[in-house]
Amino acid sequence: MSESSILIKVEKYVKELYASRSVLENVFHNLSHTTEVVKVASNIAYSENLSRSDTELLLIAAWFHDTGYFHCCNGHEDQSAEYARDFLERESYPKEKIKIITDCIKATTVPHKPDNKLEEIICDADLHHLGMDDIEERGELLRKEYEIKGIKKLSEIEWLKASLDFFSKHKFFTDYANREFSAQKNSSEQKLQQKLKKLSVN
Repeated sequence: MSESSILIKVEKYVKELYASRSVLENVFHNLSHTTEVVKVASNIAYSENLSRSDTELLLIAAWFHDTGYFHCCNGHEDQSAEYARDFLERESYPKEKIKIITDCIKATTVPHKPDNKLEEIICDADLHHLGMDDIEERGELLRKEYEIKGIKKLSEIEWLKASLDFFSKHKFFTDYANREFSAQKNSSEQKLQQKLKKLSVN
């Protein structure tokens, strides 16, 4: 399946945004994270037999979903949606499709409350790293980003408690994500619990 011209333009534009506006402090919310989310969203879309037009909307949303981090952290989803809207309106993209895309971006706000299949897929793609075997290293990058940006500074025990709370409240929505990521997520959660137990005893 050849990539649509709008997707090619979106990818080029978002990569240019990251090159010119993303700060070094974004050690987690960076272009690497975004391209990974796009790839996982594409895999889920294929697995879920999403139509070509819906896949296009989903992947546009995935490219833009964290662009708001250039400016802010809390509420960055709304800013990301504005980046998408501004670009797509300049490209004369259909208004009703822009609305679907911006709703997808806003759906990545935690805690996730997706209203439809597209929103479920982007939520699962955005947090797929919870089911990856390097989640501890990724978690440390996020912790470092929070610290550098002055959002919050947590001790190791506080970070483990916050991580476990996040794990316990999170759930995957799609069959693909449950199949591909749930087992590793559960295993990682148990490891974090054991780590916290050891630290709490000492």
